[in-house]
Amino acid sequence: MARQDSLIGNLGEQIIETEHKLNQTGNSLVSVQSKIEQQLQRIDFLRARVAELKQRKESAAEKIEKLHEQRNIFEENSAQYKNESATCEKMLEEKSRDVERTEKAIRQIEAECASLEAHLEDEKSGIIDIVRRTAQLHNEVQSISVFRSNLSSQKDRLASRAQTARAELEGLLTEKAQHNARLSDIEKVLAELQDSLESKRKDAEALDRSSEADQKRLAHSKEARSALNSELTILADMEKRREGLKAGAKSILQNRSLENNQFDYVEGILADIIEADVEYANAVEAVLEGQTDALVVNSTSRVLADTETIQKLDGRVNFMCLDQIGPFVDKIDLSKCPAVKGRLVEFVKFHSKYAPLVWKLLGKTVLVDSLQEAVERVGKTAEGYTFVTLKGEYVRADGLIKLGPLGRATGLISRKSRLRQLQETIANMTSEIAALEDQIEKNHQAKAHLDKLCQDLRTAIYEANTEKTQVGSKLSVTEQNIKRLRQEEPLIASEMDLLAEQIAQSVQKEYDSKQKLQELEAVNSQRTARIERLEAKFAEQKRQQQASADKLTDLRVALGQISEQSKALQQIMVSLQSQMQENRTAAETAREEVRSCSEQLTAAQRNILDCEAGASELFVEKEKNQKDSQRLHKQIERLVEERKQAEELIRLKRAEKSQTEQAINELKIELSQLEVKQQDLVERVQEQLQIDLAEAYKNYTDQEVDWDRIRQEITELRGKIERLGNVNLDAIDEQESLENRHNFLSTQVQDLNSSRAQLLQLINRLNKKSREKFRQTFEQIRSHFQEIFRKLFGGGRADIILEDAEDILEAGIEVIARPPGKETRSIAMLSGGEKSMTALALLFAVFKTKPSPFCFLDEVDAALDEANNERFNMLLREFQKDSQFIIITHAKRTMSIADVLVGITMQIRGVSKKISVKFGEVEEEPAAA
Repeated sequence: MARQDSLIGNLGEQIIETEHKLNQTGNSLVSVQSKIEQQLQRIDFLRARVAELKQRKESAAEKIEKLHEQRNIFEENSAQYKNESATCEKMLEEKSRDVERTEKAIRQIEAECASLEAHLEDEKSGIIDIVRRTAQLHNEVQSISVFRSNLSSQKDRLASRAQTARAELEGLLTEKAQHNARLSDIEKVLAELQDSLESKRKDAEALDRSSEADQKRLAHSKEARSALNSELTILADMEKRREGLKAGAKSILQNRSLENNQFDYVEGILADIIEADVEYANAVEAVLEGQTDALVVNSTSRVLADTETIQKLDGRVNFMCLDQIGPFVDKIDLSKCPAVKGRLVEFVKFHSKYAPLVWKLLGKTVLVDSLQEAVERVGKTAEGYTFVTLKGEYVRADGLIKLGPLGRATGLISRKSRLRQLQETIANMTSEIAALEDQIEKNHQAKAHLDKLCQDLRTAIYEANTEKTQVGSKLSVTEQNIKRLRQEEPLIASEMDLLAEQIAQSVQKEYDSKQKLQELEAVNSQRTARIERLEAKFAEQKRQQQASADKLTDLRVALGQISEQSKALQQIMVSLQSQMQENRTAAETAREEVRSCSEQLTAAQRNILDCEAGASELFVEKEKNQKDSQRLHKQIERLVEERKQAEELIRLKRAEKSQTEQAINELKIELSQLEVKQQDLVERVQEQLQIDLAEAYKNYTDQEVDWDRIRQEITELRGKIERLGNVNLDAIDEQESLENRHNFLSTQVQDLNSSRAQLLQLINRLNKKSREKFRQTFEQIRSHFQEIFRKLFGGGRADIILEDAEDILEAGIEVIARPPGKETRSIAMLSGGEKSMTALALLFAVFKTKPSPFCFLDEVDAALDEANNERFNMLLREFQKDSQFIIITHAKRTMSIADVLVGITMQIRGVSKKISVKFGEVEEEPAAA
């Protein structure tokens, strides 16, 4: 395989070396081809230049002949215009003298007209003043008459008003007395309502405080009942499953409950027979430790008869036979002992038929206050007596002392005692909760009634206050009216005296005005006659002035025409001189161009010959490079085929090797898994059974084992373990832990809500800033889009509009465009080229708003015609000042504006090559030539 790899490596190196030579040949071929094209383009350019120079030379010769003919015509016209100009000068002098004489006559007539007009205006001003004064007097007489009539009417109204005011004042005084009485009544009612409302409000507050306290007690009671119910459920379940009993006793009790009467002589366990309060349960269990799960039977013979059946049970079973217990006999009196509470049997409850058994077990057990008392008393009492404390501390006459917590099986009596206590406590709490709920409901009803009464009282107070305000307002208005009427009485009397005096004055003033009016009318008649005479004379002078003005206008028109004709001749002569000078300059320029074209024509023909010779040499070099390229292509194909064969052989060998390695790896993985399982089994056995398998099976030899039986035995054992169950003695601690956990989670929820509110505020601020930034950017892009659209289309109008102005961040954007000569429409209604141009306008508007140093464009001009492409190129040149553009295009016009043209070619199959051309270098070569 190594030899094949080496062979492939050598073939690869040969292929690379051959491809390198081929690339060099291709580069040379491309270079030669490029030079040939350059030479051919240069030859075409020079030939076109020769034809152009010949045409320019012929045109220049023809132009010289035309200029010579044109100069002769200019010289003839110049002599003719000089004669016409002299004639116009003579006529201009004669017309000027006539204009001066006519203007002098017009000035004299205008002076006379001005004098007449001034005199006439003076007379008219006088008569206008007379007319104005006459009109004023007429108006004054009329207004005085109206004024006197108004004064009489006012005097009559004032007399009537004085009489009405006296009657109105009497009515207002009566109304004021009524309002004062009503206001006093309302204030009394308001005080009573306020007192009643305050009393009801205090009652309602007291009810609220009482309800709040009841609600707290109710919540506390419900929580306590819930905790007790949980404990009761757990203990009842433990009692139902006979937790703490041995398996044998459980089995006998289960069979007794069946209908086969197998163990019907069993009365129950000792813990079922003896009942003790919780206070004394620990003492009883301490005395009966190890016996509380004993079975009480009524027949010893039947127990012996079932010995074989009992022997098959799991574990030992204790029996207490009632028929073997005699009566209890003890004459010791312990009631006089100071530290003794009594015999323990006196503190338990039991059925009368079990009395011998209970007295046998507890009759000689004495309950004392403390362990110290028990130790002191045990030596002073007869043998066989036992002393126990409420805590379960146990002292026997033979010196045995038992301390510490009781065993698991000794909790049966305490559990039953606790169950009874819990049931009683829960029943009491349920009654208490029901009573609290009833009380709360009654408080709610009373509170609702008080609230309704308070609302009614507030409504009544509001209505009374409203009425009080209205009555007060009416009273205030009445008092103001009374005050006003009392102030009006002297004013009315003084106004009536003043009116009488004004009436007398108006009569005298009217008489004086009529006398002045008669005098002005006489003066007006005299002035009217003088004005008529002056107007007739002024009209005659105006007719003479108009005739002279018409004559002057005709003279000035004729003078202007002659003057304009003279100026036109002068301008024509100056223009002819300028044209003659331009003619001479153009002729000299044409002769110079003929000489230049001849020299350039000779140089161009010489360059054509040089380029044709260079192109022939390049064609020979091109054929040579093409032959070398074909030879190298064949060599590469042969080497590639050899490499494929070698690679196929190596691929087969490597596949075989991979399969073998995969099989080995699978075996190793399986071995590792078995080792891990073995190690895990050893650790589990060591942890659970404390057996070291490695040591125990050091000399183990493989034997046949019934694994199914072993698995079945393991399943049975696991089932027994599960049936044993477990006693959750830490339920109260767990509840406290859960409450702490609940409080912690509540705090976490509050923190999360606070964080959520802060995040919402932050989101609102960001949305506000985003909207402001978006609005600013949108307006900038909109302005740039309108500007660039007009540049690209050469006019028209375009706009971008938000579809939903309420939420600009979620709004869509509609593009409206109107190319020149078309109606405004949506961009979807435009043609392909118009859509492309509109899209380009929007693209460059965004780019102008936020420019970057680089921009990549991929065939954006594909749908543009030549005219639109030229506009697009113009836009690119404008943006080229600030950014560099890299464009993928097939449009020649776009290529023509590029600084560098990059092409990708594939001369060799599978090998891409980049060719770049800088237009600046290509254009410099013909210029240098």
